[in-house]
Amino acid sequence: MDAGEFGKKLLLNLKIIPIHPKYYFPLGLPFLTMFNPETLVIDEGVEYNRSCAPGQTNNKLRFKRITSRKFSLSFVLDGTGVNAPKIPVTLQVLLFREATTLMNGVFHQSNCLLVQWGTFICRCKITTSKVEYTLFDEFGLPLRAKITANFEEFVDDTFSKITSMLSSPDLTHLHTVKRGEILPLLTERTYSDQRYYLQVARANRIKNFRKLPDESELKLPPIV
Repeated sequence: MDAGEFGKKLLLNLKIIPIHPKYYFPLGLPFLTMFNPETLVIDEGVEYNRSCAPGQTNNKLRFKRITSRKFSLSFVLDGTGVNAPKIPVTLQVLLFREATTLMNGVFHQSNCLLVQWGTFICRCKITTSKVEYTLFDEFGLPLRAKITANFEEFVDDTFSKITSMLSSPDLTHLHTVKRGEILPLLTERTYSDQRYYLQVARANRIKNFRKLPDESELKLPPIV
């Protein structure tokens, strides 16, 4: 493989790019793998608050938040020069650490990263990495290594606060009543518990909660 073909191949491979923690533009040398990952494992989760009424055994699951996406990558570093230009494995590991785990002296923390491979792209920080050396020369210098790295997605603080506020049941929301809606079902949908319909009725001065006027505005207050 000549240098031109290898350069084109690198553009398609996994990229780990240090970025500015606030403005997200590229910062420093990116790390590009010679070979694409052997595995990509993505872990996503949702957290709930659990509540159980006295005398009942079934838990009510009330949405709390979507947790940060986590993912892990495993890929090979090769220094034999057989299938790619011969670059010492020790140098490749150093470049990986420079991009991911070493302290950035300007921001006094490890780098914020943009990880991109194919259609997968994520702003994140590395949490752990493991280097497994699998082949050595006669002098004990590594010729091949496998890196397993774990990352956690991060979301801009302002964006995170706004989305949390907009979806929080701890804030008052306005709801436009649709035809056929009744208060117990609305409170079940909003608070994951229809028992709060009396409190909502009092907050809106509703006398007949079984028949709500179509297109009327309801206040759905925080429940303490």
